[in-house]
Amino acid sequence: MQKRSGGLFGAMSQPAPAQVQQFVNETFDVITDPPGARVMVNNSNFGNSPVQVTIRRIWRGEPGYPMILDTVKVEAFPVESGQCVQTGIFGQNAGKTPTQVRFNMASCAPTSGK
Repeated sequence: MQKRSGGLFGAMSQPAPAQVQQFVNETFDVITDPPGARVMVNNSNFGNSPVQVTIRRIWRGEPGYPMILDTVKVEAFPVESGQCVQTGIFGQNAGKTPTQVRFNMASCAPTSGK
């Protein structure tokens, strides 16, 4: 499995211990059936599946008030005919991204015949 990390923020230093933690780093695997789909997370390219992704999620809001983490958008793009783009949004309500994100590339929404 490939191992990649990246994102818009590059290297950020940890806040001083007396400060509120400003971010959370998360690592998860993106697995597609069949393998080989191009994987984008929060609009950054992480290579082809299966791939291990490490991202930094930023806390939003003011300390002392309800704070939330950024959500995580994972997309897998087809590499063969008969496959469809797969998208998932994770981490709503400051929840953790699952350790494995799986997509079936042949799972396409039906289209109406109108």
